Amino acid sequence: MFQPRRALLWSLLSSLPVSVFAAYGSGSKGKFMSAYPAIFKFVLFWWCVFVFVVMGFYIADHLLWRKFGPAKVTWKAERVLKAAPAGGRQAYWQQLVDPTRWTDEHPVIQSADIRMVKCDEDEAKEVAAGATGEESKDDSKEERKEEDSKEKEEAVATTKTSKQQTAGENGDTILPSNKAKPVGLQRLKVGYGFILRHKMDAGGPRAGSFFCTRKCTVLEEPADGTWRMVMRTVETGNGYPFEEDSEESEVLLEVPHEENGSVKCTISGSASVTSRLFRWWNGLEPNSRAASESMLEAIETIVLATKKKE
Repeated sequence: MFQPRRALLWSLLSSLPVSVFAAYGSGSKGKFMSAYPAIFKFVLFWWCVFVFVVMGFYIADHLLWRKFGPAKVTWKAERVLKAAPAGGRQAYWQQLVDPTRWTDEHPVIQSADIRMVKCDEDEAKEVAAGATGEESKDDSKEERKEEDSKEKEEAVATTKTSKQQTAGENGDTILPSNKAKPVGLQRLKVGYGFILRHKMDAGGPRAGSFFCTRKCTVLEEPADGTWRMVMRTVETGNGYPFEEDSEESEVLLEVPHEENGSVKCTISGSASVTSRLFRWWNGLEPNSRAASESMLEAIETIVLATKKKE
């Protein structure tokens, strides 16, 4: 995973020898920079000031992390979705929890190649092995090893594109673990989720590489109450900005309004990063909020457009 503090430190430290050599050169200390024009001395002086100020920020950021722990990232987006006579609230809920109903215009499909997985497979195997003794544990491990090799190959495949590639073809050095077993595309339920990969069609060095694994931990659908879904990122890969197993997002879809049938939907989330400078520089909170707002807007457009086609 990318470590912004380490990259910044190396870039700053590498610039210091250049400044020192330019200042002293090979002459005596009495002729300090006498051979250089005034404009060069001016620029070099302020460059040194800049380097030490940035290093001060870096040191402060690291000390804050050591004392207070990771920096928190939180966001929240709300939208009142227009009434959808074709299915009502269920029409919007399907766009959130049922990937079999997602079209190519769906925001998740637009942003990533997905593979549905069952995330609790290994936990169930470990419980079963513990109940049958040491011999059955060894047999279970051997069976898992055989299944693991198949799962790694199957996990690369996506459900929304015919293109496939292995990790070695795109230089992907981070792979999802064997805790996620690929399954057929189906409606979300607790314990199931997605392996998301960078879009193959987008090109670039990360095309097709592993991005993250998202798991559904809560799915509540009371008849006369607010529907609720919670997704948690359990594994992270290339380009993922947050710490592993720290991001959790909640979706709330309220009961339709009695007068106009509109539905209020709220997406909230939280995560953590190791660097406060990284959080600020990349605008993680406003960007996460904007992404949630864009997702709600896109889902509303899809549902309303479906009604018009019918």
